[in-house]
Amino acid sequence: MDALHRAGGVPPGWRLTPPAGDIVTGRRLFVDFGCASCHTIKGEAFAARAGEQGVGPDLTGMGSHHPAEYFVESILNPDAVLVDGPGYVGPDGRSVMPAYPEMTLLQLADLVAYLQSLTAGGMQHVMASVQPPRGELPAPPPQDASRFLVQVYDVNQGELRDFETWFRQEGTARFFAYDGLLSIETYVDVAHDGPSLVTTFGFRDEDALRRFVDDPAVDQLARAFDAFAGPHDHRVVGAPPIYRAATLSAERSGAPAP
Repeated sequence: MDALHRAGGVPPGWRLTPPAGDIVTGRRLFVDFGCASCHTIKGEAFAARAGEQGVGPDLTGMGSHHPAEYFVESILNPDAVLVDGPGYVGPDGRSVMPAYPEMTLLQLADLVAYLQSLTAGGMQHVMASVQPPRGELPAPPPQDASRFLVQVYDVNQGELRDFETWFRQEGTARFFAYDGLLSIETYVDVAHDGPSLVTTFGFRDEDALRRFVDDPAVDQLARAFDAFAGPHDHRVVGAPPIYRAATLSAERSGAPAP
């Protein structure tokens, strides 16, 4: 308990995981709660009130950019992250998005499930809740990053040199133009079946990660990166996804003393 309190009352790596919801019901609730009055979704023919459509951000593909807990926070506390856009913030400096005190937890789960399903045209990011490990793990090395965007992939046959050249000459500078992106590290794993490359993007904090995935320009940058990759998966974790365990590693010439 002492360690828990020193960590601010939250276990290390803890994340909110909303209950599973029903997408079909969530789509109906999106209309019933008036969300379609302010938000557009390409391909959806919602009956919006005249003159109000488009006040809020376009949600097309938004499920690809945000984890479920981001949608939960946005609905329960619209002021948590204020979007800099026309009509998004009122004269009082608060979000113009209304509160929904009458929304039940089940309705919230269904609505979030629908929002998460809006992945068309976006960059897939799967937010992985960091669960307590089944066994005790060595501590990761100290580092400034606290959120990691991970991509597991193989490079298309014959394109590795072009990929390396693009990354050195263009990709690195474009990625590091984003404040809060601290590191890009790529590891090769040939000991397991499946893709062999793991690239981790280390971000200072959750806000930096959100700014990155919320920027529409990231889709273009991601497509440039992904053009060199075969089938792949994106995942966001709150701890280093792979690291060298210093306490269980040694070299013959410099083995630690017992």
